[in-house]
Parts: sequence; structure tokens; C-alpha cells
Amino acid sequence: MQEALDDLESSEILSREQAALLRRIYGRELFSVHWELRLLLYGGILILTTGLGLLVAKHFASIGHLTLLAAITLGCAVCFAYCLRHGGGFSREKLAPPDAAYDYVLLLGCLLLGTLQGYLELRYQLLAQYWNWWLLVSALTYLLCAHYFDNRLVLSLALSTLGAWLGVKTSLLGAGLWDGALRDNALFFGALVVATGAIQTRLGWKRHFLPVHLHLGVNVLLAALVAGISSRATGLAYLAGLLLAGCGSALYALRERSFAFLLYAVLYGYLGITSFMFDRGHWSSEGGILYFLISAASLLTALVALHRRLRSAE
Repeated sequence: MQEALDDLESSEILSREQAALLRRIYGRELFSVHWELRLLLYGGILILTTGLGLLVAKHFASIGHLTLLAAITLGCAVCFAYCLRHGGGFSREKLAPPDAAYDYVLLLGCLLLGTLQGYLELRYQLLAQYWNWWLLVSALTYLLCAHYFDNRLVLSLALSTLGAWLGVKTSLLGAGLWDGALRDNALFFGALVVATGAIQTRLGWKRHFLPVHLHLGVNVLLAALVAGISSRATGLAYLAGLLLAGCGSALYALRERSFAFLLYAVLYGYLGITSFMFDRGHWSSEGGILYFLISAASLLTALVALHRRLRSAE
């Protein structure tokens, strides 16, 4: 590499400054800490908002309601004012953030808004038994912020909050974890999220949002299908749906060279097939242990081979 850089510099293809920069990078004197800083910012915001939520829940009486309301509202307003001032406004295409903190300030503002809504409900019970509608209001607000400020972090927050609202709403009707109604809603939500991302991409609207839609939607959809396999009446139909959805995820992974979607297809498929076999078969303890040893080793070998194949294709 050093010889190649010398040749490029002597041929005047690279300037002296460019060659010196590349030598520093090749010699590991200069390296990026971009993702480390983003991870620290993200973790710091989550810790800050979690601590604020605990503070509100445990000490709101001693601090004072108006003081807490004013502090949370002020913090939320400052975050949104910062983003409105520095942001580029709405665009159908991807917008570059003006600085490294921009995305995380917006995320902090959205999380503070959620804390404010929770505190209002806790203190004044504005919606009483219909408190779950706060989740819907939050989800729609986050969706608006994600599209206006072009923020995929907030989009993830919006979609997960929308899913939480749908799950809580169903649970309040008496459905237990992964009961029929909740499972059907999860299937609907997962398919809706995937379809929305695909339609937006087809229309040329925020194409870079598609991975967020797909990662969340595919996981929810496959998890709901796996959960339905335990049903004696409809387990076979759920297994067929799981294999079909898994094949779709795998084909997308091969087309886009994305190992994550291949991993989803393989892992959820393995869980579904294993659940179906053990629910409808009579296995001895030795047979079960042998099955897991062989299948787990085969699965790991297949994943390693597929990962290498995708990397070599790149």
C-alpha cells in the first residue's frame, strides 16, 4: 500500500496532502469514532429519559407538579426549537443532518414529549380508562416528526409506539399474550408496516425509510406466525405462512445482500419448524437433546456459510 501511494503521488494522481492523509489512515494513526459517538449519544439519551421518568414517578409530590410540568415542557420545547432552527425542513428525499447531535436532540424531544403525556395522565387522569389513546397520539406525533425532520430513529420510535398501542388496546379487551386477537393484530401490523414501506419506496417518498419498515415489520410478522404454530386447529396454516414469509425475507436478503433478513428467515423458520415438530410428536428426552445438538450445529454452519457467500458476492 505504501508503494502504491508513492506511485500515485509521484504520478501526480494524488496530491501530497491526499497521500499523507491516506498514509495516516493506512498506518492506523487516523481512524473514525463516528459510530462510537452515535452509540454514546443514543445511550445517554435513553438513560436521561429513563431517569427522568423514574424521578417523575417517585418524587413528583415533593418536587411539585407545576415545577415538573414546566421543566419537562421547557426541555421538550428547547429540543424542537433547536431542530426547527437547524433542520432543513420537509423533503421527499434524504436530508443530511446539520450536525452530529441533531438526530439525537430530536429523539430527546420526542421522548420528553412522551414523558410529559405520561405525567399528565398520571397526575390528572385526562383519559382515565382510555389512557392507551395517549400511545396513538404519541405514535402519530412521532410519525409527523420523523417525516418532517427526516429522522429514522424517531421513525423506529413511532412504529414501535403504534404497535404498542395496538397491543395494549387488544390486551384491554381481555386477550392474553399472543392470544388469537393479539396474534391477528400483530400479523396485520407487521404486514401493514412492510406494505407501507414498500408503497413509499414505489412512490419515491423517503426511500431510505424502507429498511426501518422492513426490519420491524418482518420481525413482528414472523414472530406472530411462530406464535400461531402452537394452535392445534390452525398451526399448519401458520407454519405455511411462516415458510412463505421466510422465503420472501430470504429472497430480499439475497437480492439486497442483507444478511440480517436472511438471519430472520433462518432463525424464525427454525423456531417454527421445531415448535411444530415438538407439539405434534412424542419425543424422548434423549431424542430432544440429540435433535437440538444436530439442528443447532447445522444451523450455525449454514449461517456461517451464507454469511461468507454474501460477503464474497459484495
